[in-house]
Amino acid sequence: MGEWSCEVTAATFQLGKYGTELSSKSRGTIHLTGKHPDDPGRIDANYLGDPQDLKDLATGLSMARAIGNSVPLRPFTRREVAPGPISGAELERFFRDGLGTFWHQSGTAKMGHDEMSVVDGQLKVYGVDRLRIADASILPRVTTGNTMAPCVVIGEQAARFLQNERYEAEASESRAYEETTR
Repeated sequence: MGEWSCEVTAATFQLGKYGTELSSKSRGTIHLTGKHPDDPGRIDANYLGDPQDLKDLATGLSMARAIGNSVPLRPFTRREVAPGPISGAELERFFRDGLGTFWHQSGTAKMGHDEMSVVDGQLKVYGVDRLRIADASILPRVTTGNTMAPCVVIGEQAARFLQNERYEAEASESRAYEETTR
C-alpha cells in the first residue's frame, strides 16, 4: 500500500461505487456570450484540465484494485467489473468518457479582498448596493463533504448580518427622532 498512500489520501480520493476525485486541481470557466441577461452563458467545466487530476484518479483506482484484490476480500469478489484490465491510454479514455460531477458547484463568487473576490466579509457584492450572496458560491473551494451544512451556516450568518443592520438602522432612526423632538 505504501506506493499510493503518500500520493492519494482520503481528502483527495473517495472509494465507493465509483472512485471520486474530491480535490480537483482543474478549474473551469463561465463566460458571458452577450450584453443581455437572457444571453446564455458559455460553460467550460475543464474536467481533467490539470494533469494531476488524471494521476490522482489512476492512483485511486490502483488503490481500489489493491483493496479489492486483497486476501481478506477474495471470498467476496470474483472479478473487476469496471474498468477491467486496462491501463495507459485506454484507462485515460475510460476516465474521460465516464467523468461526471456531484453537482456541488461552489466557489463561483469568492469571498475575500483580492481582485478575484466578488463578496466581502459581510457577504455584500462589491460594487452593487443592497445585494448579498449567501450560498455555496462564496466558498473558496468545494468541500469534501456535502455542501448543505456550510450553506446553512452561511445562511445563518447572513441572517445575523441583516438583523444587525436593521437593528442599527432602527437605533439610528430613533436617535435622529429624539434629536428632532428636543
